[in-house]
Amino acid sequence: MASRALYKTVSSARGIASRQNCFLRPLSTVNSLKQAQPSTSNEKITPESLVPPTSTPLKKPIRQAVASAVEPITPYNMTISKLMAAGLHLGHSTSLWEPATLPFIFGTREGISIINLEHTLVYLRRACNVAREVALRGGSILFVGTRPGFQDLTIEAARYCDGFHVSSKWIPGTLTNRHQVLGRHAPPDPEDPGRPPKTYKPDLIVLLNPLEHKIAISEAQLNNIPIIAITDTDYDPRLVSYPIPANDDSIRGVELVAKVLSTAARDGLHRRKQLLDQKEKEKKLLRKQHSTKY
Repeated sequence: MASRALYKTVSSARGIASRQNCFLRPLSTVNSLKQAQPSTSNEKITPESLVPPTSTPLKKPIRQAVASAVEPITPYNMTISKLMAAGLHLGHSTSLWEPATLPFIFGTREGISIINLEHTLVYLRRACNVAREVALRGGSILFVGTRPGFQDLTIEAARYCDGFHVSSKWIPGTLTNRHQVLGRHAPPDPEDPGRPPKTYKPDLIVLLNPLEHKIAISEAQLNNIPIIAITDTDYDPRLVSYPIPANDDSIRGVELVAKVLSTAARDGLHRRKQLLDQKEKEKKLLRKQHSTKY
């Protein structure tokens, strides 16, 4: 009995000592824990505030990763890794191979053609320059994407750069017989309702699935309208003005290309607005100087 009482006394003493050790932490540890606790004030949450102050060496890589994930995709920050992540390097089966796409093919793997993304990046940037210049000069851009899954991204890309879109079906004669096809939906002239409504041709067409739009391509060629198109390994890139060798079956990849082209066109619109505002200011300044002279 005495041994049992002695054991209980020793165990209780150990428990009290362990509890005291838990509460008697070093002052430096307590201060670091206080610093690591998030403040309850109405401070703005930033990526840097989410990183504890004790992990100073990790701040820079985390900041870079967060910035790269948040920044918008533009033709300037586009990389081959982003194109590969979107699946744009996967072509069609070698049985459907178009010989004209040989310069854009890196090789084959398990019967599938692999597209060289270095060429894709170069041709994509060239197409972005074309879209930017067309928007800068006040031209209209038409986005065409009618495959299942392409409708929403086609509409978003067109609206982002104040362009136009065809997302349901290409009506034959839209360009060659536009007065009859487009005149049905064009609003009448308020000054002369009996006059046929005005219709305009697009200055640039962006085809997201050119394989299904042979009629649209032929109509654009008859009207001398340049075409930017995503050309896969089963399509002849010589049929369009500015081909972009890439996978046209990946919805994520097509959305990436459409966003980049739309962003480039929006940059052209923004630059055009700046130039027009600058010209307007110069005209006002000249008028003011002319009025002060006389």
